[in-house]
Amino acid sequence: MDNTQTIQPKKPSASDVARYLLEKKGTLTGYQLQKLLYYCQAWSLVVDDRPLFPEEVRAYEHGPAVPSVSMQHQHQYYVHPSDISGDSSMLSESDMAFIDVVLAAYDGMNGQQLENLTHSEDPWRSCFNQLTGINSSAVISHELMRSYYARLLTASDEEQRRHHVPSFNHPKKLYVTSSDYDWLLGYLDEE
Repeated sequence: MDNTQTIQPKKPSASDVARYLLEKKGTLTGYQLQKLLYYCQAWSLVVDDRPLFPEEVRAYEHGPAVPSVSMQHQHQYYVHPSDISGDSSMLSESDMAFIDVVLAAYDGMNGQQLENLTHSEDPWRSCFNQLTGINSSAVISHELMRSYYARLLTASDEEQRRHHVPSFNHPKKLYVTSSDYDWLLGYLDEE
């Protein structure tokens, strides 16, 4: 009988990712931090086919947010690394490199610009009822994020620029439009 056990590395939490974002940027507004967490999660679902952190992202009036992190900086306009209980050393080298690419894509955007961008995109819009605010804390599902942002990877250059799509150097998947996929299936059926 083999008594060896495989030790699974602990996965980073949203607080760990938030702490890394703040260590890289120094200080962010609460809006910036929450939207950058959201984009890190969404793009990880597309590029790595896995969530970067296990916590849910919810649709609030001012855009997507991770409640466990927002509670740590509640009532603060500016958030500093010491305000967040996370541990950035929980992130792997590849996680950090990935986050750096996402940060570069949204660099220079203030909290209001990031909020406006998330409000223009389907995942938040489909989860938040803008007229009543009734669904103001609905979970934005992984599948909703994955499908929407995967489509942006195959969008026109202009649309990619408008949505600040990160430039991932070595995607682990090939993305094709649905029409190209249908054509490919038809072509293979002819063979």
